[in-house]
Amino acid sequence: MWLENFIRRSIADVEPYKPGKSIEELKRELGLTRVVRLCSNENPWPLPDSVLSAIDEASKMLNRYPDAEAYSLRKAIARKLGVSVQEVIVGAGTEGVTFALFQALLEEDDEIVISKPTYPLYKLAASACGANCVEVPVDHDMRISVTDIMEACTEKTKLLVLCDPNNPTGLFLPRNDMLVLSSFLNRRNILLVVDEAYAEFVTDPEYLSGIELFHEIGNVVILRTFSKIFGLAGLRVGYGIVPKPITNAYAKVRRVFDVNSIAQAAAIAALKEDNYVEKIRELTLLEKEKVTRALVNMGMEVRETVTNFILIKVNDEQKMFNELLKEGIIVRPASDLGLQGYLRVSIGLPEENEQFISTLRKLMRRLGDRV
Repeated sequence: MWLENFIRRSIADVEPYKPGKSIEELKRELGLTRVVRLCSNENPWPLPDSVLSAIDEASKMLNRYPDAEAYSLRKAIARKLGVSVQEVIVGAGTEGVTFALFQALLEEDDEIVISKPTYPLYKLAASACGANCVEVPVDHDMRISVTDIMEACTEKTKLLVLCDPNNPTGLFLPRNDMLVLSSFLNRRNILLVVDEAYAEFVTDPEYLSGIELFHEIGNVVILRTFSKIFGLAGLRVGYGIVPKPITNAYAKVRRVFDVNSIAQAAAIAALKEDNYVEKIRELTLLEKEKVTRALVNMGMEVRETVTNFILIKVNDEQKMFNELLKEGIIVRPASDLGLQGYLRVSIGLPEENEQFISTLRKLMRRLGDRV
């Protein structure tokens, strides 16, 4: 029992992050042969040949350690986004970057401000550093109030972390609001961290890319990932655009070989595939429109997003989630992410979306008002 005293007090009441159920896990549990996974907002389409070739070539050197600095990858990102290599950090997915970044920046009893609901790993990463997390609820339209989030900042606030577009609400902070917020934080010496995991899916001109903000203000951190539109979720590559002093601090605490050699090679190749990214965006948005229309025609309430997922209002999300699992369909109860009463559903391949719609229609007929 004495080992319980060794556990960090700041994480005593923290719930571990709940990842989406894997295909193999569900097959084992229910003896299913075919499973549709629509729970983790992945890109379901095949990777381009150039990325597959890069993976194959890099696999020939697996007996060697990867480049610890990931210099070629950082250089490719810097060139793509118009920043210097010294302003690029990389890690094992957004969470890898976030945990190391917070370790470099946060002291015991510092505060970070986040919206609620949002991506749970910000709170986990802050707690792991002994920092406190101030959560600001979104309004009745699931939108973030700039006024509320600024009022939540105190003398102890060191970071304001904004998922933009937000997960799980799928909405973003409009351009003018982002400019007002970033200017306020800069005056207060509070660092704005913007997680743009879904940025490449956004087509609305009111969306202010964090890269624009970085070029204009400088004192911001922009986080992005290769796990979504680029289709490299299994290789775990995330990166950040940060002020140079933060790059130096990050280098002191990051895991040395955080991004393996295959992941580095695949990400470099993926950055060159502008046409592929455009194609995936178009396919995703088209499928999202089709899925939304079908669900609305079924009488479902669907919350539109600017991302590659939608939110479906249900009376009993856990029951519907479990019923879908039995049919081999994995979605995500939004309550796992702090949003009650909704299922978060990723946009899959056309045939996967059709199977989801037909299965949901069947369940609605069978369960009726009980869902």
